[in-house]
Amino acid sequence: MTENADMTDEPQAAVVRRWQRVCAGVAVLLIAALIGGGLLLQDRAELKGRVDAEKAATDRAEQVVISWLTYDYRTYRDDMTWVTRSGTAKFKREFSSAALEGMRKRIVGPRQLISRGRIVNSAATATDSDHVRVLLFTDQRLTDKEIRKQDQPALHARSGVELRMVRTNERWLVDDLVQLQFQ
Repeated sequence: MTENADMTDEPQAAVVRRWQRVCAGVAVLLIAALIGGGLLLQDRAELKGRVDAEKAATDRAEQVVISWLTYDYRTYRDDMTWVTRSGTAKFKREFSSAALEGMRKRIVGPRQLISRGRIVNSAATATDSDHVRVLLFTDQRLTDKEIRKQDQPALHARSGVELRMVRTNERWLVDDLVQLQFQ
């Protein structure tokens, strides 16, 4: 009888060990799945943050560029107030009121320029949820006193603009603006 008891105990012990290994394997797989799921959720949240940032920064960049390209020689100073409201300190130094006033005195005023800008298309790339590069394709319709006097069609200037947008205190500000010229 002892031989039979030993024979049934040994297969039971092997079955128990197999179940322990299976349970340990399932536990490892479950832990790996939980970690993987957590990482996927984190990646998804980061992606959503970047997508939301791209949309918000693009919307603001479009408003800024339309303001930049839309002006009238009679209201130029008021038309350019977007610089102080829309830019970082670095940007405001580049587009200083002295530079804008110089432009008004040399070109805009004497030629009596009137400009209307629009966005043709745009694309954005977020580095993270607070830094976005926005590329805008624009169409600018310009008239001056000669064009209006001769009743000629407006000139069209098509170009691209790249803006580096930075979120500061939940506001999107222009940190840099580079005008791109196309042939």
